[in-house]
Amino acid sequence: MMKADLSLRPKTLKPTFYLILWSICCILLGAALGLYADSSLFILIVFAISGFLVFMAMDVALYLMLICLPFSFRYILPDQMEVQTPTEPLLGMLVFAFFIKQILARTIKIGPSTQKSNRFPFTLPILFYILATFLPTLNSPQRFVSIKGAIRSAIYMMSCLLAYELIRSRRDLHRLFLATFPAASVAVVWTVGVLIYRIDQWQWTSAYQGSPFTNYSVYGTFTAFFFLIVLSRLLLDSTRYDRVLWTGMLTVFGVGLMMCFSRGVWLSVIVAIGFILLQVGSGEQHKRILLIASLTVLMLAFLSLPGISDLILERISTAFNLKFASNRSRLLRWGQALLMFLQHPIVGNGYGTFAMLYKEDVSLVGEYTAQFQLGAHSEYLQVLAELGIIGFAAWLWVIIAFFRYGLRSLESIEDTFYRSTVVGLMAAVLALLVHLSVNNLLNGDAIGIPFWLIYGLLPAVVNIANAENRDETSFPSVRDANPDDHTRR
Repeated sequence: MMKADLSLRPKTLKPTFYLILWSICCILLGAALGLYADSSLFILIVFAISGFLVFMAMDVALYLMLICLPFSFRYILPDQMEVQTPTEPLLGMLVFAFFIKQILARTIKIGPSTQKSNRFPFTLPILFYILATFLPTLNSPQRFVSIKGAIRSAIYMMSCLLAYELIRSRRDLHRLFLATFPAASVAVVWTVGVLIYRIDQWQWTSAYQGSPFTNYSVYGTFTAFFFLIVLSRLLLDSTRYDRVLWTGMLTVFGVGLMMCFSRGVWLSVIVAIGFILLQVGSGEQHKRILLIASLTVLMLAFLSLPGISDLILERISTAFNLKFASNRSRLLRWGQALLMFLQHPIVGNGYGTFAMLYKEDVSLVGEYTAQFQLGAHSEYLQVLAELGIIGFAAWLWVIIAFFRYGLRSLESIEDTFYRSTVVGLMAAVLALLVHLSVNNLLNGDAIGIPFWLIYGLLPAVVNIANAENRDETSFPSVRDANPDDHTRR
C-alpha cells in the first residue's frame, strides 16, 4: 500500500497554483481590511488567512519572510507587547504549520518515512537548549515576561528545522539566493547612502535613522553574513558561474562593511576571513595573496579619505580605555552578569532577567549609555547569568555540534560549489560567535533568524551534495554526456 505524501514542500503544485492561491488570499485580506479595519476582528482575520497561506505554501512563505527580513519594523501591540512585522508573525506561523504537519504525519501514519541518515543532526542540542531556556523561568521576577521571551527565542531556534526541511535541491538553493541576496543588497546600499549623507554622525547610532537597521552592530553583522558567503564562493568555487555578478555583490557588501563603525564587527570579520583562507588549497596560494593585497589597498584608500582615519584610529585606541563610556558600561554589565550567575548558578535567573535586574549608575557611566540596549554586552555571559550552567552547557553543545558537523562534511564533499557554500556558512556563524563575546544580537530578527536558518541550511546543503554525488556515482554516463549540467548555476 502506497503512503500519501505529506511533505512540507509540495512537489506537484505548479507555479500557477501558487499565483492563484496568493491572489485569493490578497483579495480576502483586502476585503477584511475594508470591512473590519476599525475592529479587533481584523487581526484575527489577517492571521487566519495568512496562516492558511503559510500552511499551503510553506516554501513561498519562507522566501517572503527572508525578502522582508531587512525591512521589518517594530509594531507595538496592546499591553506593551511588540513584534517585528512581518518577519516574526510569518516565522511563528511557519513553525506552527511545520509542527501541525509533523503531528499529522505521525498520528495518521502518512508521509514518506525519513531515513536515519537524513534526520536533522542538531535535534538533541537544540532541544536541550530550548529546554534550558524555559527551565529557569521559576526564578524570574517576572515569569510572564520570561516565558514570553523564551517562547520567542524557541521559535527563532526552530527556524533551523524549516530550512532543513524546505531546502532539498539545487533549485531550492537558487530560489533561496533570489529571496535573500537581492533584498540584502538593497538594504545595504540604502544604509550606505544614509551613512554617507550623515557622515558627520558616522560613529553614532543616530546616523542610522531612516535606514533599515537600528545600529552599527546589527548592520555590520547582517552585512558580514552575506560578505563572507560571497567571498567563500569566489575563493573556493572553481565551477562555472557568473563571477562578474558575484564580484559585484562582494563589492557591495565589502563597501557596506567598510561603512560600519563596530569594533566587534571588524574583529569578527578578520577572524572569519582567516578561517576561509585556511580552506584555500595549497595550489591556489595566489588567491590568498590577491585577497590580502586587495583588502590592504582598499583599507588604505578608505583611510585616506578626509577625517576617516582619525575617527577609526580613535575608535581603535579607545578599545581598552576605561574612561570611555561604553567600555565602563560593558565592564559593569559583565560584572553584574557574573553576580547574577552566582545567585542561581545551576539553572539561572530566567530568560530576559538581566534587563529586569540590571540598573546602571549614571554617575559611573554617564548619560550616553542610555543609547545601549539592556543586555550584558556578551551573549556568553548573558546565557550564563540567565540560564545557568545547564543553559551555558547547552549553548556550547549547539556551537560545537555545528562546527564538528561542518568540518566533517568537508572531508566528503568534492564539488567546489557545495564546499564553498559550507565554508561560507560556517564562516558567517564563526563571525557572529566572535562578535557575541562583546555584544548581544540573537534577540533581534535581523540577526537571530539568519543565524538559526544557517543551522538548518548547513546540513541541508550537505544532504544535497551527497545526493548529487550518489546520483553521479550511480549514473556516470549521464554526467559524461552532459558535462555542462554539472557546472550550470
